Amino acid sequence: MDNILIIFLRYPEPGKVKTRLARAIGNEKACAVYTQLAEGVIKNVFSKKPKTYDVYIFFTPAEKRSGIKDWLMPILNNDAGVDIPCISQEGDNLGERISNAFLQVFQENGRKRNVQDSDLFYRGKNIQHNEMVIRGVLNRPHCNTIIIGTDCPGVDARLIENAFELLKKKDVVIGPCEDGGYYLLGMSRFIPDLFIDIIWGTDQVLSQTIGRVQKNGLSYSMLKKLTDIDIIEDMYQHMPDFL
Repeated sequence: MDNILIIFLRYPEPGKVKTRLARAIGNEKACAVYTQLAEGVIKNVFSKKPKTYDVYIFFTPAEKRSGIKDWLMPILNNDAGVDIPCISQEGDNLGERISNAFLQVFQENGRKRNVQDSDLFYRGKNIQHNEMVIRGVLNRPHCNTIIIGTDCPGVDARLIENAFELLKKKDVVIGPCEDGGYYLLGMSRFIPDLFIDIIWGTDQVLSQTIGRVQKNGLSYSMLKKLTDIDIIEDMYQHMPDFL
């Protein structure tokens, strides 16, 4: 399949997820919010048949692989038993983890199309901090790939399919968040420069990413603006029944 959706996921543990929200409602309740959001997004993106994209789940922390699979099994089994690859995230910050996930998917897809390993050379595990020599695999589009998190209840299959349609004509598609970040990023080929010199976790992420897109002369489209559930004010507006 030519369309790949990456879902970034964290294993739900009190005190490890939704930490900003937890300051207002406590660790246990914040974890329950995260679990509900994550399960909702996963169900949303699997809600259409026939499927127009394959899904990869990149999770953290790495030692929770079995816990992730046990958690997701009832949800994924509702999708006719589809076997979803679950891969641990790698990198020292969010940008490196996202970049590495994109690279792994593009590289694997290239191999499936009989591209030789010798076509791709890169030095070091962390793309953001290492020189790369890109040949073949990363210079030619092999699949349109999108990444999403699990914090935005407005993400569903229709939105994902619309983003893939846009990627047929654009290099990049971005789903902007109200807080200055993005809930979705899609690329028609691997573009590591989009993850360099970004101040992650701030309201500058979106503007800095657009700046990198423009600096590289890339075409792009913006999706509708949505809200991540990160703080209590977000819940009052979008999840009042949970409070």
